[in-house]
Amino acid sequence: MNLRTCWCGSTDHHEFSTEYVRCAACGTLISRVGLSDAELKVADDESDFYGKKYWLEHQNQDLGFPNIFQRAKKDLTDRNLHWLKTLLRYKAPPSKVLELGCSHGSFVALLRQTGYDASGMEMSPWVVEFAQETFDIPMLVGPVENIDLEAGTFDVVALMDVLEHLPDPVGTMSHALRLLKPDGILLIQTPQAKDEMTYSDLVETNAPFLEQFKSDEHLYLFTQSSATALFERLGASSIQFEPPIFHQYDMFFVVSRQPIAKISAEDAEKSIETPRGRIVQALLDQEKQIKSLDEHIKMIDADRAARLDQIHTLTKMVHELQAARK
Repeated sequence: MNLRTCWCGSTDHHEFSTEYVRCAACGTLISRVGLSDAELKVADDESDFYGKKYWLEHQNQDLGFPNIFQRAKKDLTDRNLHWLKTLLRYKAPPSKVLELGCSHGSFVALLRQTGYDASGMEMSPWVVEFAQETFDIPMLVGPVENIDLEAGTFDVVALMDVLEHLPDPVGTMSHALRLLKPDGILLIQTPQAKDEMTYSDLVETNAPFLEQFKSDEHLYLFTQSSATALFERLGASSIQFEPPIFHQYDMFFVVSRQPIAKISAEDAEKSIETPRGRIVQALLDQEKQIKSLDEHIKMIDADRAARLDQIHTLTKMVHELQAARK
């Protein structure tokens, strides 16, 4: 595997940093380091990079992220709900969903609770077993190209923080698209590089995107235009970008080979008015209330700050008038 050749086939690159180069043809940032095809596989869960230690030690000790046990709880009430709200605008339950790289499986569990026919896939047999035991969900051991799945049978294939890890995004995304029904969609979250950014500017401003420079893991960092070019090359030219939960460094989008149709809010809500779905509806309603409260608090804080500025201005004017009278 030579990551100095971009996914688009170009070998014309510009220096970006010690870890990455920028493709002159499409703008994608390409890791100089990467991992070999053999290193990306999980043959031994105790020693391979994406094996057990990746989830229990590397994520926490090297990257400072919560470990898989903590994430299995925390993700349910923040990112999972955000993804679900977006999915409900495009595909309603009981649509068939496959999440590639589903980690602990909490999003799959939430989808099943909502009424979707959802399953997950991971590279590590240990993670697959953990997700099955933790959330009682159907799981597969990847990579997806090696799994015997019938083409044209899924309504949704989801990839949350996965695209950037793929050594062959063209091949894997081609396979994912083959799994979809003609009107099926890909739901993707991935870091968003920007054409205008420079590494020196990112360092100077301590930009949040610096966290995405994990050159042994994040092999390709796409821009909006290069992600669009990738899927257009694969015959999936309908792309709808959505607000990401982490707007400081991510992009979030829907991809389809056919024009993308949205579901009305009323129909989406009706689709989860089931005995199981009502629990999820309660979570979504609670999240909406919390966001509304947060916005109200921000308005109060802004008003308080504006009033304080007025007081400071008036106090200064009084002091200046008193000084002028002396």
